Amino acid sequence: MFVVDFIHKVRVAMDNECITLLIMNHYNGLKKATLDNWDGVAYIGERKHIPILQKIEQLSYPGIYFLIGNDKETNENILYIGKSSNIANRLQTHNSDRNKDWFEKFIVFTSKNGDLNSSHAEYLEADFIELAQQNLGSITLDNACGSNVKKDGKLTDMYMPRVQGFRKKALTLINNLNLLEFLNTGEEKIIKQNSDKSDTVFTMNLKRNNKDKTANLVITENGYKLIKGSYVAKDEAPYFTGMSAYKKRNELIEKGLLKDNGDIYITCEDIYFKSPSGASDVVSGSSTNGRTEWKLENGITLNEFELSQ
Repeated sequence: MFVVDFIHKVRVAMDNECITLLIMNHYNGLKKATLDNWDGVAYIGERKHIPILQKIEQLSYPGIYFLIGNDKETNENILYIGKSSNIANRLQTHNSDRNKDWFEKFIVFTSKNGDLNSSHAEYLEADFIELAQQNLGSITLDNACGSNVKKDGKLTDMYMPRVQGFRKKALTLINNLNLLEFLNTGEEKIIKQNSDKSDTVFTMNLKRNNKDKTANLVITENGYKLIKGSYVAKDEAPYFTGMSAYKKRNELIEKGLLKDNGDIYITCEDIYFKSPSGASDVVSGSSTNGRTEWKLENGITLNEFELSQ
């Protein structure tokens, strides 16, 4: 039987780049993605594809990989980031590991001709783990606290432009193919109403005994950012423990992004969310409609602002 592969091209207007997505039917639908003027390549697949990865020469090269699964309780994405000098062998090991039973999909990034070496991959692993930790509002990271996050000294200055360019291209694929939600890419653009920054900051007053305390939010190119120094209520609605925001808030506390300040929490870093309600749920400890809760100083709701744009 003759099997025909299917090629789909996606134009990324922002950077005027073209993503080519090859669906390899002769490999049971494993996907291969490339970008214009890039020596890298991505393979996107599921567990069923892992036994056949040994047949692809590029997957014997060094590279980085992302294991993706869903939390059974919250249905949120769980992410594990790793690197290897031989991607196919490493994924086969994870496939047999009971501690990695949760993952169902994977993304691999390597080079077309083996030009990405093990030192490059080690740096990229650290860089992406660090970036994922800055996206805990939208990503649940499975990597342990002692994971490879130290980038200093891993590469000489001569190689930095190459790996930074590789990282940027990998993020272009990840975000434009909706593979993961890196809302903070390190190259953030704030959506402004006009040149006055104060007109783009949305606030939300807390309830109960902290009505004078506020949280602050801005719209970014990829989502929403809860600004460092925002107040977050400690009080929780009785039903809050059954919401996904409950687990997310506990994760932020555990990672040190929410600091205990007596009867209230304060955000120690900017925290990124996919939706305004995800942010307002965490802030209030209850179920909210973020599109009406977040307001500009003049009283315009976030929903009214976005519709006007």
